[in-house]
Amino acid sequence: MRLAHVLSLMLVFALNSACVTKTINSDGTVQNNVIDKNKLSDTYVDLAIEYQKHSAPQVALDRVNLAITTLPSNARAYMIRGMIYQQLDKPSNAEADFKQALSLKDGYSEAYVNYAVFLCDQKRYSDANENFALALNNPLYFTPEIGYYSRGNCYYKQKDLTAANADYLRSLTFRNIPQDSYIALAKLHFDQNNIQLANFYITKFSGSQTPQTMWLHIRILQGMIDDNANISHRHEFISYRDTIGKVLVSNYGNSTEAQQYLLKYGASNSSLQNSSSAKSNYNQLASGQTNQPIIVKNSVTTGRVKNTAQGVLSESSGRRYILVASGDTAYSLSNKHAISLKSLETINNLSVNRLKVGMKLYLDPK
Repeated sequence: MRLAHVLSLMLVFALNSACVTKTINSDGTVQNNVIDKNKLSDTYVDLAIEYQKHSAPQVALDRVNLAITTLPSNARAYMIRGMIYQQLDKPSNAEADFKQALSLKDGYSEAYVNYAVFLCDQKRYSDANENFALALNNPLYFTPEIGYYSRGNCYYKQKDLTAANADYLRSLTFRNIPQDSYIALAKLHFDQNNIQLANFYITKFSGSQTPQTMWLHIRILQGMIDDNANISHRHEFISYRDTIGKVLVSNYGNSTEAQQYLLKYGASNSSLQNSSSAKSNYNQLASGQTNQPIIVKNSVTTGRVKNTAQGVLSESSGRRYILVASGDTAYSLSNKHAISLKSLETINNLSVNRLKVGMKLYLDPK
């Protein structure tokens, strides 16, 4: 934020100097440097976006106004100002700017999508769908995955879950998958009590975790617990659920979601809320290693599934196993756990050269 503020002050000085800066050379002569108005205006827009992201819409508005003053034909500046006005709950100003952006640039699909999102928020669903179509029917639209995700959200608001599901799935077919599509699909299927599908999509999510995504994941895992009669899986899902809960309480203790977790599962489950182990485990989950549950040492809800020394886990039968982590090799695991390579192969009925991250590897015979 400080860097953005300094850069903004420099840009204001340049603007007040009629887009000309002066450089004093080593020989004392003065050199005039003409500022490119297009670049200057775009830089103001970029600053506005950053301030908007950091929940400073009024400062963002000041910056985008400078962008428009610098270059009144900057369609992107009007689009961003429309989004800022939308955030400031000034719908008439927002709509005027979206329309101005579209009048300045033909086939501006990004503006069509953002205008459609605005219209959807205003519950003008027919107009929203029309603008989404204008964007998505443009073969030159650079980020159609965002358009499909956004239209999916609009269909969801209209309670057209079939169309929402179709658009979310379509957004997954592009190269740059919007990670929020996984969350949207997980929520949609959770709402419909399709717990298995909800769990599938939530484990695909690899974006930044928020209290909302963690609380959704916890509720999905609880659904898996309620639906799963297998005792060993039940213990794993409980442990996984409480690992996420501990990180939620530790990192976002004042959030509504953290309070809901504590209210539902009891303060006793927050005993490890500052545990570095819990945070480390959840970091593994959030980085995409989510196919296997993480067992937390001393968790009060894990039943007879225990975590012993050096990451060795124990089933209710007492049989020990480990989860293969990134960087593990058969040789390193053999040395670490004092077991021969041949024994590892025999016990697990596989070639130890085919280890995969997240694989369960037993240390004891069945």
